[in-house]
Amino acid sequence: MGPIWQNLPVILDGLRLTIQYSIVAIILMVVIGLCAALMRLSTVAPLRWIATGYVEIFRSTPLLVQLFFIVLGLPAILPVNQWFGQLTYPILAAAFTLSLNEGAYVTEIIRAGILGVDRGQKEAAQSIAMNGFQTMRYIVLPQAFKRMIPPLVNQAAQTIKDTSLLAPVGIAELVYKGEIVIAETFASFAIWGLIAALYFVLIFSLSKFSSYLERRLQVDKR
Repeated sequence: MGPIWQNLPVILDGLRLTIQYSIVAIILMVVIGLCAALMRLSTVAPLRWIATGYVEIFRSTPLLVQLFFIVLGLPAILPVNQWFGQLTYPILAAAFTLSLNEGAYVTEIIRAGILGVDRGQKEAAQSIAMNGFQTMRYIVLPQAFKRMIPPLVNQAAQTIKDTSLLAPVGIAELVYKGEIVIAETFASFAIWGLIAALYFVLIFSLSKFSSYLERRLQVDKR
């Protein structure tokens, strides 16, 4: 237990960074996913093509490759380090790449949720002179959101786990900090065990919050 107690501040700092990246990525993935889902359902063909291309590209390539390409590859052809700062760019690029990757999956979750709403309700909204935006805002999305809670929570849990892929591109988070501690102490069993336990606590807490939210919104009674 000695290596754990001696290096607990370092590990907790990594946990703090992991939580921060997760929160940013989860918020952005929902925003990106909502925009892309509406584009995929649009009657404007170019919007559908752009959204479809985005989803297929990010779902068909590994997240780690995307991180290497955007965080480490893009500075080779564009002066992005000068634009954003040599220390700031990798962090921004990693967080945005993670959000784009997760957003591609959320796009399909939201699209399926919207398509799952009964067409008759949309027609009823139009019959009382609601326009497309009002129908989506007040009729479709509130009902679709209930259906989307379980898959969105699953995707949020996956996002938390995927933050561990930021370590190979040099972004400090929980795994990155753990590797530093292990290199200094050689206590790999204890430190990896602690890191696994911290991930479990994070994701289990998210799962319990999801169950509470489902009960409050009576998802099973929709």
